[in-house]
Amino acid sequence: MQSEEGTEWLLELLTDVQLQQYFLRIRDELNVTRLSHFDYVKNEDLEKIGMGRPGQRRLWEAVKRRRALYKRKSWMSKEGHKIPFPW
Repeated sequence: MQSEEGTEWLLELLTDVQLQQYFLRIRDELNVTRLSHFDYVKNEDLEKIGMGRPGQRRLWEAVKRRRALYKRKSWMSKEGHKIPFPW
């Protein structure tokens, strides 16, 4: 699902919701290097790295928006490759 190289996308996502201070902990302690890795992260994991509930809510909303964006891009790229019928 994640097409960008490295973890720049993660830093960008965290910066968008003012949680960039958790970048290293999310990447290194929770081993999140792809958007799909958030499927395995729980609120308890975020609490263990020191993130409060308001921050968790902002993070989950940002993850949800990012997933929707990639689904939309994926769908649009598939639609662009359809070959029209000649009649």
